Amino acid sequence: MHVFLEKCRRLSFSSIAFIAISFSLAPARAQRPFFDSSRYNPAVLHIYFTPAEGRTTSGDVDAFLDITLIPASGAVEGFRAELSTTTFREQLRKLYRQLSRQESLNVEDPSAPSRQLYELIFGGLADVLLRDKITTLLISADRGLQAVPFAALSDGQRFFGDRFAFAITPSLALMDFNKQALNQDRLLALGASKFKGLAELPLVPQEIRRIGDPRKKDQYLNQEFTLDALLDKAGDARYDKVHIATHAEFKPGGPAASRLYSGVGAISMQELSRLRKKRQGVPLDLVVFSACRTALGDEVAELGFSGLALQAGARSAIGTLWYVDDVATSAYFVLLYHYLEQGVLKANAMQLTRQAFLRGQVRLVADQLLGPEDQPLLTQLTLAQQRRVSQGLENPFYWSGISLLGAPW
Repeated sequence: MHVFLEKCRRLSFSSIAFIAISFSLAPARAQRPFFDSSRYNPAVLHIYFTPAEGRTTSGDVDAFLDITLIPASGAVEGFRAELSTTTFREQLRKLYRQLSRQESLNVEDPSAPSRQLYELIFGGLADVLLRDKITTLLISADRGLQAVPFAALSDGQRFFGDRFAFAITPSLALMDFNKQALNQDRLLALGASKFKGLAELPLVPQEIRRIGDPRKKDQYLNQEFTLDALLDKAGDARYDKVHIATHAEFKPGGPAASRLYSGVGAISMQELSRLRKKRQGVPLDLVVFSACRTALGDEVAELGFSGLALQAGARSAIGTLWYVDDVATSAYFVLLYHYLEQGVLKANAMQLTRQAFLRGQVRLVADQLLGPEDQPLLTQLTLAQQRRVSQGLENPFYWSGISLLGAPW
């Protein structure tokens, strides 16, 4: 592990790729995020939950949270927090409720759920993270903790997702730390905007058209987006990334019970397992699910659709924790690919995108959503779509529920 982190520290882009780059941003709202590799400093963070009723120092708490930080250099640091599982779940429910209603998270109040959860998970190591100037975290989170919207937690000064680039993995044993094979760096984009019995997704065609470099992209929309198009094309080693924009329906009971909707009907998520054989030795670098609740699962499929993509052999996957706003989410992914096309690594492209939203740099001008460089992210928005984002996109609801799972590079 220390050898791996030391290789990261050298910032060699051709070496093992846990090299998440730091983006520094002064508090000034108008200043754009900028790339600063000199501040890069990675660490691995283990978070383990252990039931401990009868073994705690107080009858009011019934579990341990063991947090261990493994930095690129220096000593391993760790601490144990005692918690009430009932209180933890209630705080998480309150936070989700605030986010779903797009309310203020009241981070100036130490009793706010965002502050309480931050203090529980990161409080014991907060001084260490600042002292060692950690910029990037690979978070190995125990079962059930993946539902925590880490990006929306706050220390009262900054949101976690603003301060850190990060990715989540259920286990370091699942991580592939080998150098990524050089593919053709081609993007496969599939999307559906019209369905039988489901609401239309009118911005999907524009999202599919605007993400990535058009010279290195093949796209399949509506009737062209079929199971065969997904499996046959994604199984082709020419493709490095797969982006899927559609409706999704996660149901308890494992992959066979959950559905992804193509342009011609539902696809069982169990079908994703067939990609592993097709991509043997040449794994997909990234699978993106631009759909609702694709990073939230159950005990059988722990990380939802995104977790299934990892099991199918993808190095990384991006999914969502809740029912997202389609205008904001389409704009988010268009901007994310803008950074990825510049060579920014995944965790850092996610951080950069979050920062642009948080600082009001994704904004509505007439019928367009513009990005930090005044680039059009979405155009020709309807009046109804404009109203949904007219108050700004700074609220964590819009940007903190999109999660990177697996490799952060």
